[in-house]
Amino acid sequence: MGRKKTPQEGGQLAEGYRKRKIPATRLVGMEMVDIGMRTHYVSGLLEVDVTEARRIVGDSKARGTRVSFTAWIIRCLAVAARDFPEVNAFRKGRNLYLFENVNVGMPIEREFEGELVPLPYLIRDCNTKSVLEITREIDSAKESGAEQGMVIGDRHSAAIAKISRWLPAPLRRLGARVFMRNPVRKQETMGAVVITAVGMFGKTGGWPLPIPIGHPLAVAVGGISRKPAYIGDGDRLEPRELLDVTLMFDHDVIDGGPATRFSARLVELMESAYGLQQL
Repeated sequence: MGRKKTPQEGGQLAEGYRKRKIPATRLVGMEMVDIGMRTHYVSGLLEVDVTEARRIVGDSKARGTRVSFTAWIIRCLAVAARDFPEVNAFRKGRNLYLFENVNVGMPIEREFEGELVPLPYLIRDCNTKSVLEITREIDSAKESGAEQGMVIGDRHSAAIAKISRWLPAPLRRLGARVFMRNPVRKQETMGAVVITAVGMFGKTGGWPLPIPIGHPLAVAVGGISRKPAYIGDGDRLEPRELLDVTLMFDHDVIDGGPATRFSARLVELMESAYGLQQL
């Protein structure tokens, strides 16, 4: 008879592996991803000169004022979406619901049920807030002490998500589809724009491709690379810091023309360090 294999301490098994439950937050997220994968997204890859913006953020930090680079990008996104409201809209049937205020969703990594998981957070009315206000709001969401369920800062949505994780998968999918039918509810709970700063964890360039979960506009921030680029009237070649940004548009909501004009406006705002000059 062979020796009976018994689990070791800490969940480590004699066979050389350990078993861990998938966080409940992932279960709900999987249903939303399934909806997002059925959406007709088109992608745009941008390379944005953020040399001036990075200089101002660095100088501000040296003076004792910390500014979140992601918060600044969110502010630029909100202003561009305000100027081109077609990207800040949801579709229902033959109608488009265009919203005045720009709500931006983003994942914030928090400890939940003993594990670090990305939890959704919604920054409301970004078009009316300064870069510093958005920075402070993100910091507050990250640093608040207690676990706040499966959605940060929105108790109603957190309660719904907490209940839904115990439902069978078919019922979760049905609930997600019912939720996605109401444009006003989607704007109030998830926003029409979502951003993920994947590249903030790396030092090299590259365009990440996010998996959207039903937002008409999904933005992924890639890495920053130092490259030579022509500036001014195009007669001076200098080393510049270039940020890779991926934009994914729901083509059922946003046509190519508005998407192109929105992208050009976003690049213009970012390359002019919009919202940072007053720091």
